[in-house]
Amino acid sequence: GLESSAMASLYSSRSTLGAARCSNSRAFFKARAAPVRAVVSRRPTADVRAQLTFKDEASGVEWPVAQKFWEGEPFRCLGAVTRAKKIVLVSVKVYSCTAYVEADRCAKELGIRQRGGFFQNDDDFCSAILDGAFSKALLIRLVRDVEGQQFTDALNDKLAPRMQLAGEMDKLEEFKKAFEGKKLANGTEVAMLWNVVGDLEVLVTPPQSTPRAYDTLKPDLRIRSISLCRAMFETFMGQSSVVPEGRKVWAEGSRKLLESENVNRAAFKAP
Repeated sequence: GLESSAMASLYSSRSTLGAARCSNSRAFFKARAAPVRAVVSRRPTADVRAQLTFKDEASGVEWPVAQKFWEGEPFRCLGAVTRAKKIVLVSVKVYSCTAYVEADRCAKELGIRQRGGFFQNDDDFCSAILDGAFSKALLIRLVRDVEGQQFTDALNDKLAPRMQLAGEMDKLEEFKKAFEGKKLANGTEVAMLWNVVGDLEVLVTPPQSTPRAYDTLKPDLRIRSISLCRAMFETFMGQSSVVPEGRKVWAEGSRKLLESENVNRAAFKAP
């Protein structure tokens, strides 16, 4: 009887201890679960952000694929290219340049042009961007320190003949004056937006470690001149581009935007 009582007491103690251990284990894992879920919920966001950039391989500059500006619908990056200049026979990287377009409006217009048999080569895609009835933007990020006048002098060689022909040299001077006395440090961004009204809107922002939230900013300068808008964008996307390899990059970006429009159009038509 004593032995049976002792055994029963032992089993009871083990059961109580086991239950306590199970209870403690459940409490332990329950307590651990919350931070794990929190970490998991954050990781995909970081991964998605990492994927939604276009990297300019030559300069290492990364541009957001999707961008919003102070006006217009959401924009899409068409790609980026590095502008290099020879100094004493050495090629020196000066800035990374990317082109953005209003995504939906541009895609629809590209679709119309494709159905009309407009596209044959890269030139046709670049012309479609230049002629398109949608807002577009050029973003330039300096990868070395330059003076504001150096920046405008480099563009002036391309812009001046066009603006003189248009009889609007005063508009070009207004643009150049905005950069007088400025130092464009490594990391500075120059945003130039050509809206559907025919304004060239310019904003210069200093170097910063995070992407610019352009939809919360306002341009420093607004110049009403279709001639200046056209001349500026032809300087980069035209046949005599200062970044010739950029035309191929932006044409490819336009093709991808067109493909997405074709997919959406096919899905809409599907029964």
